[in-house]
Order: sequence, then C-alpha cells, then structure tokens
Amino acid sequence: MTTKAVALAKLPPIGSTQPAVGISPRAVKQYEGLQGPSYQLNAVNDRTKHKLPPPQVLKPFVDTKAGTLDTWPAHATAQATSKPGIPSHRPRSSPDGRVSSELSENPQRSVIPKPRFLEQLEMFLKKELRNLDGNKEGPSELRLQAYREVFEYLIEDFKTYKPLLSSIKTEYEMMLSHQREQIRELEPLKSMLVTVSEQCDQKVMALRDEERQEMLDLKKEKKILQEKIDAMKQHEVSLQMQIDKLQEEVAAEYYKYRNECDARKLLVSDINDLRYQQEDYQKAQGQGNQAEIKEDPVKLKIALRKAREDLTDATQRLTEMIANYGDVVPRRDFEGLKVQHEKLQEELAQLKNDHEVLMSEHDTLLEVNKQVVTQRDEFYSELEVLKRSATPRPDWDRCADLMEGGGERWQAISKDKSSDYKVELLLKELAGDGEGLAFFEPRGFGEDVPFYLQTDIKVRNREYTKGEALELIKEIWKAKTKQESEKESGPPEPMDTFVARFLDERYRDKKMIAEKAYNLHDACERYKDEEAMCELFSQVLQDEVNEQVYSQQMEMLERLMEALNKASETIEVQSATPAPAETEPAPETQEGEESPTEENEKAETPEVTTIQVISQENFEKALREVFTVKPDENFEALMTVLIDDLKPEEGAEMLKYQELFLEDEDGGARPFINLIRQQDKAERQKYVEQIKMELGDREEVPLPELRMAINVVDAEIDKTHMIDYLARAFDVPSDQLSTATPQPLETVLQRLLKAGVRRIGLLNSSEL
Repeated sequence: MTTKAVALAKLPPIGSTQPAVGISPRAVKQYEGLQGPSYQLNAVNDRTKHKLPPPQVLKPFVDTKAGTLDTWPAHATAQATSKPGIPSHRPRSSPDGRVSSELSENPQRSVIPKPRFLEQLEMFLKKELRNLDGNKEGPSELRLQAYREVFEYLIEDFKTYKPLLSSIKTEYEMMLSHQREQIRELEPLKSMLVTVSEQCDQKVMALRDEERQEMLDLKKEKKILQEKIDAMKQHEVSLQMQIDKLQEEVAAEYYKYRNECDARKLLVSDINDLRYQQEDYQKAQGQGNQAEIKEDPVKLKIALRKAREDLTDATQRLTEMIANYGDVVPRRDFEGLKVQHEKLQEELAQLKNDHEVLMSEHDTLLEVNKQVVTQRDEFYSELEVLKRSATPRPDWDRCADLMEGGGERWQAISKDKSSDYKVELLLKELAGDGEGLAFFEPRGFGEDVPFYLQTDIKVRNREYTKGEALELIKEIWKAKTKQESEKESGPPEPMDTFVARFLDERYRDKKMIAEKAYNLHDACERYKDEEAMCELFSQVLQDEVNEQVYSQQMEMLERLMEALNKASETIEVQSATPAPAETEPAPETQEGEESPTEENEKAETPEVTTIQVISQENFEKALREVFTVKPDENFEALMTVLIDDLKPEEGAEMLKYQELFLEDEDGGARPFINLIRQQDKAERQKYVEQIKMELGDREEVPLPELRMAINVVDAEIDKTHMIDYLARAFDVPSDQLSTATPQPLETVLQRLLKAGVRRIGLLNSSEL
C-alpha cells in the first residue's frame, strides 16, 4: 500500500527573528496556528485529518517546496555563492508566460539565502576542522568527531525526525564500532601473518641453500662418477684391444697348427704309400734283394731334422702359452669361488650378529649374577644377625597332633606360610566352632545337588587361591585320565561321581572331603573368567560339556607343540652359572686377601645351553597348519597376544616359543594358551549356532534334516565325524542310527554343545 506525498511545513530556523532579505511580503504575516488546508493519510483504520499552516505564513521557495524538508541545497548552492548584485538565476515567468515584474525590477531579491541554522552549522564545522587541521586527505577520527557533533546538533533541531535520525546514527555508530572491533581483532593476525610469512621465507631460503649445497655435492659426485666411468671405459677399450690382439695371435697359431697337422698327415700318408710301394717292390724282386730294402739314410736325416724343427717350434709355442695364460683361472672355477665367497660372507655376518647378541646376554647375566651375589651376602649377614639376636624357631609340626584333620591337614593349611599366619591359624582353631571364619551353607542331599556337594554339615570357606584350585584340578584330571586309560570298556564315569570318590579315597574324613569339594567349586566359579581350565572343569562337573573336550584340547596343544618344534631352530647360548652359595659364614678378610664375593665371581663358569627358537613367520605358518579352520581375525589376535606374552626385544626376529607352554606363578596357563582355549569354545558355539540357523524354527529335528544341515554348514566333513555327531545328537549308538527318532531342537543343540563338536573344513555351502 502506497501513501500520497504530502506537503510538510518547515518551521522558521532557530534565531531568525527578522524577515530575510528577498522574502515575499506574504511571509511577514503573523503565524496564528494550523488553520490552513488539511490532509489525510491512506493508512488502514486511520481517518484523522491533519491541519497545515496557512499559505500566507510560509516562505516562498523555502517552506512551499513539496516533498522535502528543505529544498535550498538542491537548487540554491550556486546562487548562495554568487556575488551580490549579479543575478545567478534566470527570472521565472508567470503561468501566462510573462516574467514576474517583482523579480525583473529587483534582481537581488531572486537570490534564495541559506537558512541561518545551516550557516551556523557550516561555520561551526569549518571552525572545528580548522582547529583540528582537518584539511588532510584520507579518513580521520578527529574529523569524524566534528561531523558527528554537527549531526547531533541537526538531530536535536529536528524534533519530529529525531527518533529516525537517532536510529540511523546509532546504526552507523554500531557498524563503525563493529568494524573497529574487527580491525582490532585482525591487527594481531596481520602481525602474526607477517611473522609467519617471514618465517616461511626464511625456511624457503634455508631449503634453497640446502638444495643448492646438495646440488653442488651431487654435481661433484656426478663428475667423479663420470670420471670413473670414463676411466673404466678406457680400461675396457684397452682390455678389448688386448683381447682382440690375443684372439688374432691365437687364430694365427691355430692356423699354423692346422697347417702343420695337415702337413704331418700328408707326410704320414706319403710315407705309408712309399712303404707299401717298397713292400710290393720287395715282393716282386724276391728274397735276394732284401739288402736293398733298407731305408735311405738321407731321407732319415731329413726326417730327423724336420722332426727336431717341429719339436723346437712346438716347445716354443707351449712356453709362450704357459707364460701368457699361466695365471688365468677358468671362468667356471672363478664363478664357483665367487658364490662360495658370498656364502661365507653371509655366514660371517650372521655369526657376528649372533656373537653380539650372545655378548649382550652374557653381560646382562653377569650383572644379574653380581646382583644375586650381593643379595646373597646381604641375606647371609642378616641370617647371622638373626641367629645371634632372634629367638629360636618353634617346632610347628607339634601342632599337627592337636589340629582337627591331623598332620595332613596341618601341612595343607600351613605349607609355605609365615609364623604370624600360623599363629593366626592356631588362634582361629582355639576360638572353637570356626568363629570369625567364613563357612558354606550345606546343600543337603537333594536330587538337583551334584553328588560331590551332597552334605549336611557346615563347611569352612578356605578361599582357595587360583594356584591351589589349579593344583587340585590337575590332580583330578590326572587321576581321571589314568582311570579311563586303564578301563577296558564301558561308558566313562560321571565327573561329579569321580570327584566325590577321588576326595573320599584321598582324605577319608567327611568334613575334609566336603571342605575340599565346596572350596573347589567356589574357586572354579570365581576364576572361570580368567582361567580357561577352571571354566572347562566347572562345565564338565555340571555336565554341561563332555570331558572329551579336555582331551581334544590337550591333543590340540600337543599337535601345536610338535609343529612348532618341527619348524624351530636350535641355537646355543652361553650363560654364566654362579657357584653354589656356602652355608658356612664367610670369614672376615684381611688386607691383601680376596673377599668371598670375588672368589665366587671367579668361580663362575660359562655354561653352554641349547634353546629352541622360531621366527614369527614360521610361527604363524605352524599355527595355520595346526588350526586349518580358524578365521584370519583369530590368527591376528593370536599373534598380537603372542607378542604381548613373550615381550621380545625390539628388533628381535626369533621367539622363544617354549615359554608359552610354561605355567605362571599360580600354576595357570599363559595368556596365549588361554586365548586358544577361549577361541576353541567360541568356534564350537558358532558352529552349533550355524547348524541352528540352517535347521530353522522347527520344534523337532529328524536325523536326515540334521545330516543335511551339518553337510551344508560343514561341506568338508567326513563320514566318521558325521556319524559321531549324529549319534551324540540323538543319544544312540553309532551302529543304531536307523532307530533314531526325531528329537526337540533345543535338546539336539544342547547335546551337540555338550559333545564339543567342531568344524572339520572351511567350506560352508550356505555362504555360496
């Protein structure tokens, strides 16, 4: 919506009390208020009529210009600057075309003067600029401040437009302030940019200097190499010339030899012809002319002289050949010796590296030996002090007769324990009824209670350590394996029954049997997450896994050990073995005598031991040979744990793999072996899950469907394993599979998990 342009009244300037020169006489009339014409805005819901002053009180050409506040600057700038008395504006004509008589009679009255307020503002601005020396070119804060004050005076004078002009000024001030802030923020960046630019220039100059020096060095090296190449080319040319000359000489000698050989052959042929002719002639002459058959002496002399010349010539040629080629080695012998030399150089370098490694290990062992000898002497001194000052050691074995369970229990609970701990044990026993000790609540004799945990007496909680639990587990597995190997036929005895019988035969005391069983069960539950053997033994005890899985894992580790031994190398390592420490006190040494420590250091004798080592590449190959169905990510995890477990020296290529099969201080397996067992469990579970996915969501599984699912999941399975898996899944003998009836899906999967079935081949038909 648009609004019409209306004429706005211009009030007289401030301070103008006298009528201006050249103003129409109508303008001298007194202002009596807004009594002139009215106007109305076209705004919505606004019908107010606004009054204007009468036309007689308005100044001509100043207040009567429509659409602007003050029209003077637009049309009177040149007039105001013209000299008085000289008309600077063409006389205006009246509407009927005639020139106004008033303007034509007095040209000076046609000049429209500036408003007085405008003149005051301009005079104030010129004065301020003169004081501030504002004639300089370019932007200036001082001049801006002068113009700002003039603009504020102008805003204060125009009351009606003050809000709008103030808003405009505020926006300009805000924008100027914002620009100043940005400039202030960018100033440090400018200096930093200059600094960075200088640094970059310095770096570029440094790089250019380095490149220039490097180019000079390369040019020098190139020149040297070019000279070497030229010398080698000249040498090659000289050698080629010698070879050509020798070839020519050899060709000439060969030509002479062939000629001589041919001549000798012709001579022999001629001699034979003559001999045949002579024989024929003799036969023709008869026996009487035998005296004439003798050789001609002249011919013989000639032949002898010729033979001597040939012998001399041949001897001379032979001497020349020996002199020229006596020091030349056949190329075949030279190449053979060169290959042998390179091989010996490689062996020498390898031996040097081995020698350096052995020397570093030898120095380390010497340092360790010195530390051990020092500690031994310190301990021996402490022992002597304790012998003189400490009280006699008590005979703890006398407590065995008073302990419940006898000497065997006392040995079990006090072995390798300190005296303070043994006193604590006695105090706890004297407290009676196990006060202050933890106890297990008996589980009774229910059907859901394992046989080895069936008891109604209160059982003491010994809080077995991982080492104590693993030691008992190993003894149980050893006895179980021995029993199964001696058994001729029949199903294996359940593990919970065997554990109960094993503990009964070993301890005979019901309280001790229950204590061992409950503490073993508690230790397996506590350590199953960090020790794979505890987890497997707990699953076998709870009849969740067949004990055959333990045998399979042990066989798997034996095959891995055999593969590593086959791929390993045997090296000899020299180690200093310290002499055994004497139990007698070391005598005090006098000046000039050697101390026992020095004698012991002299008694150290180097001992050569052999160890088996293997490279990381061969180790991974052996792993892949043993575990043919493992995915690549499992091999990567095993190699990572291998490095973390063995912690080889930086840059070492060979690994002492036999340490992986040693037990830690608690008797448990190393992290590498635990990871193998954990991966074996995960692979067995994944195999059964794949069979489950192939069978689908059916309630019962017949034998053909399970056979088909196993064939799809494990396409490389052989007949023997297939029959064994099916027999275990349907709980029937292997020779009676035809009598197997459909079984629930969950039952079949639980039996497969319990039997420890695993993948035979890598091919999976369901992924094709």
